[in-house]
Amino acid sequence: MSKQYFATSLISDAHAVDIFAADTTPDLAITCSGDSTVNFWSAVLPDHSLVKTLSTEHKLGIHHLCAHSEAGLLATSGFEGEVAVYSISDGTRLHRFSDSKSALWAIRFSPDGDFLAATTLDGRILVWNVSGETAEHCGTLEAKNSAGLCIDYSNDGLYIATGHEDGGVYLFSTESARLVHSLLGNVHPVRTVAFSPLSKLLAVAGDSSIITVYDVKSGEQVFNLAGHSRWVMSLDWNFTGEYIVSGSFDKSLKVWSIEKTECVATQNESDGPIWCVKWAKTAGSARPQGFIGVGADRSIRWYREAAGG
Repeated sequence: MSKQYFATSLISDAHAVDIFAADTTPDLAITCSGDSTVNFWSAVLPDHSLVKTLSTEHKLGIHHLCAHSEAGLLATSGFEGEVAVYSISDGTRLHRFSDSKSALWAIRFSPDGDFLAATTLDGRILVWNVSGETAEHCGTLEAKNSAGLCIDYSNDGLYIATGHEDGGVYLFSTESARLVHSLLGNVHPVRTVAFSPLSKLLAVAGDSSIITVYDVKSGEQVFNLAGHSRWVMSLDWNFTGEYIVSGSFDKSLKVWSIEKTECVATQNESDGPIWCVKWAKTAGSARPQGFIGVGADRSIRWYREAAGG
């Protein structure tokens, strides 16, 4: 059975150029762009109006961001190869990271907000403790010599997953700092990895246009989701783990049922590739009300499930 979603809000020209990444909190949707700014949008008001703009020192633009609302932290990764951490409340820059060997790329906070992990373009994963006034580098995970394009922490805090340009997907234990699984089945660049809410499954996608779902404990492939015609750039699980939303270079967003292992909704309103999708996090609700999509057309589109959909 298909589901019906409708666009509740369209913010055109939300940034001056492509919007490469977004994240959501119960109160905000946060977007970043090649224009070097971070915009904070209301997730509560019906018009999702602009709350504030943060002008960053990423002079070449920003391609990744992640937020941790409980810790009050926002991290950004820029095309110059550096990562910065800010206070969400007042925009103060708290930390700035670089690596002498390679550019930093994808970033993710640990579930408790104490750690920030970043991939590098030479295949390593660097981890910092950002819980104090002074950040401390506390470990390096060694993958292969291929650019790490994406990263995620499991919600139980036990694993870090990374996807790489050569198609490699690596699952590391945060307790032992050792490689647990090298996941098979990908030969194209992997651009997005996402753990399910209960940390039992890992969804992986990229230039193959196929979404592959793995069992985290065994490392075995569970099923594939096929339907996009071009690269899949972004994946996000809903709060209950029943659905995944995906965004693609083919300009579409798709919602997938995990139980049925099939696409149950497709949105085609975008005028350009979709770089990032995120489920909304609705305060006081156990179930997100919808999702947002951002991309090359510089717009933010908010979607909500239709009643009875």
